[in-house]
Amino acid sequence: MRILSLLCLLCGAGMILSATETRPFPSARGRRGRFLQLRPHGRTMNLRGGTEMAAPDAAGVRLVKPLGGFQRTNSYSCLNDVMLTGEKAGKISAEEVPAPVHEEEEAAPTIPETLLPEGERLNVVIVSSEISPYSKSGGLADVADKLGVALAKLGHRVMTVAPMYRQYEGVEPTGVKRTFGLWDTGHTVEYCHKYELVGKDKGVDHVFVKHGSFERKGMYGEGGMDYGDNLFRFALFAWASLEAPLVVPCGGIPYGEDVVFLANDWQAGFVPLILTSHYRRYKVYSKARCVFDIHNMGYQGPFPNPPYSEAPPFSFCDFGLRDNAYYDKYFWVYPEEQRAHALDKGESIKLLKGGIEMSDKVCTVAPSYCDEIMTLEGAWGMHEVTRFRFSDTVGILNGIDMDEWDPSKDKFLVPKGISFSAADPAGKAKAKELLQRELGLQVRKDVPLVCFIGRLAPQKGVDLIEEIFPWLISRDPKGVTGDVQLVMMGSGEERYANFLRRAEAENKGKVVGYVGFTSEWEHKIIAGADILLMPSRYEPCGLPQVR
Repeated sequence: MRILSLLCLLCGAGMILSATETRPFPSARGRRGRFLQLRPHGRTMNLRGGTEMAAPDAAGVRLVKPLGGFQRTNSYSCLNDVMLTGEKAGKISAEEVPAPVHEEEEAAPTIPETLLPEGERLNVVIVSSEISPYSKSGGLADVADKLGVALAKLGHRVMTVAPMYRQYEGVEPTGVKRTFGLWDTGHTVEYCHKYELVGKDKGVDHVFVKHGSFERKGMYGEGGMDYGDNLFRFALFAWASLEAPLVVPCGGIPYGEDVVFLANDWQAGFVPLILTSHYRRYKVYSKARCVFDIHNMGYQGPFPNPPYSEAPPFSFCDFGLRDNAYYDKYFWVYPEEQRAHALDKGESIKLLKGGIEMSDKVCTVAPSYCDEIMTLEGAWGMHEVTRFRFSDTVGILNGIDMDEWDPSKDKFLVPKGISFSAADPAGKAKAKELLQRELGLQVRKDVPLVCFIGRLAPQKGVDLIEEIFPWLISRDPKGVTGDVQLVMMGSGEERYANFLRRAEAENKGKVVGYVGFTSEWEHKIIAGADILLMPSRYEPCGLPQVR
């Protein structure tokens, strides 16, 4: 489990120790990525190398269409942030689905059942833009949830802080409100709270930041377009997250200043900035430390400055800070070939860059990914930034809930009378039969069942599946029989979603293409598949592979 290694970073009264061994730089070869630019405060945006497009939603917030490079700045898994916020969203109804020589593995590390000594326990604050099961668009939500539980079971006092995108069951207002000044305007947030019991006398404090800018249909955007004020939204979220341990009375007592912040991805990129430039300057959080966790270097949170050609440039004073200190840590200039027009200077800020440079320690979601982000290709052009923090960066493999993914006691399989394990795999055939029947496939034991679960994006290799699809399901003179069944599930770009729909429509009983996602079907597909198809161009961690 990732928790065992993470303790090497979170130790001793909030002080961060480094145990990273010396290793050579990986080779730096590869390509140049193109990056998405967003506008703060609902204004339109210019994309480096793209065109300006915008459309208001019902609330008057500008939506901006991402172009070039990665299609979105925020998503890093198969989940759909519009349809799938919350555990109950996106369920497949009966109308949507047609009626219908293992090797011995090394034992996985387990979390110690006993508590850590009193002197080794910390106050840990996990700052994440999403947390399962309340809000989820990717693996980040699962990691933030399960890591908090694992830390709490060891005796640490754990708080998670996430935006409150809608009303969640069991989450109650605390009555605590704080106002932060951004762009010369006061913005008041309210803190809500839910205590999750994870043991006999241990638990996690889930704190949610309630503000109108978060209460929308999607978490980061709608209909394949990003919200134009995402810079403002996540600057406000960073302020609220840093204030939470000081003011929210979890169990009647705030966490206080002696904490370790674990800030996740670009959405929390302002946390180390505000911690350093504001709180530490005024002798608050003097013992606190910040670990920045990189989940995907491909999504860097870039925002052009000035926001558009007619606007004046912004400074960190607009974010409520006293001066523009540390602006250079976030500053980025795009090369000429990635700029929108001849007068575009290519100047911007990148929240991921600042998070890496400003934090006390940096963590990635796998040891191999720690090496990968030191290369030009793996860092998507930010290799000089990651190499500068090389000695302070460590890779720790993401963990999963071993009980949740144990097919001998899976909550989605056992009620169906299905249970199997590596020692007794007989029930695997029943899982395959169940999947075929419920998805309307021909129930056959002799046909290979190939399955794909992933975000519908170039990174996940969906275009490669589309390219070989005719060959896969058709006969050819070289021995391919086409006698195969294919199940594909995911959300993302519309062009790939249309491929899934078309593939099923033209091959009923042989192919299922579901545009969407539910946890139930993820469990059933993984359990029933003969072959899991994972053609990703790269994977920072790959939770499906771990499962």
